[in-house]
Amino acid sequence: MKILVINPNSDRAFTELIGEAARKAASPGTDILCESAPGAPAFIETSRDELLCAPGMMELVSRHGDADAFVIACTCDPNLDALREMAAGPVVGAGESSMLFALPLGARFSVIQTTEGSVQAKRELVRKYGLQDRCSSVRAIREHGEESLEERLLEAARLARDCDGAEVITLGCAGLAGLDTRLQKALGIPVIDGIAAGVRLAEALAAGGAFTSRRGKYKGS
Repeated sequence: MKILVINPNSDRAFTELIGEAARKAASPGTDILCESAPGAPAFIETSRDELLCAPGMMELVSRHGDADAFVIACTCDPNLDALREMAAGPVVGAGESSMLFALPLGARFSVIQTTEGSVQAKRELVRKYGLQDRCSSVRAIREHGEESLEERLLEAARLARDCDGAEVITLGCAGLAGLDTRLQKALGIPVIDGIAAGVRLAEALAAGGAFTSRRGKYKGS
């Protein structure tokens, strides 16, 4: 099985981090190919950034059309609908995958973001997927402070657990891949990494011979 993991931005170090996390999550025998979108911005932070990375993402899907499934390695799920229109195999986003993985593990989940500016966009994504009744909150970590990133993540996750009623935490940035296990141990509740969730969902869909329906929204041109 071959899965293409698409980093929507052009940061090579980020692509290496994502690729390592994806290979760690993959089952034996799954071939993980992780690439950055050509010509994309260095970071995906705005709606404009999402538009700018679209041509490169579509180019990768066309170039690797033989892949059994595709994972968008960004929890904002940029250009997910466009890629589903054109890809032969299933396309999953790290954001949607992490939320779907949270549902069987608790009644309510919270998403932890790395910037305050990304909170509203993630709330809109939760509504797009119809999961607002299962989402306790979308919280951002404190962006400044002497504490480490992991400590600030833990602080925000504890607030989501203790104040918002979250029973599961999803990590709202692909760059947090690999921190789920330590955070889960500290919190005592499930913590979902979107890259791992995306790879495992893509594997399950591809193994079952699933494909995107061409009747309706994703019929394409």
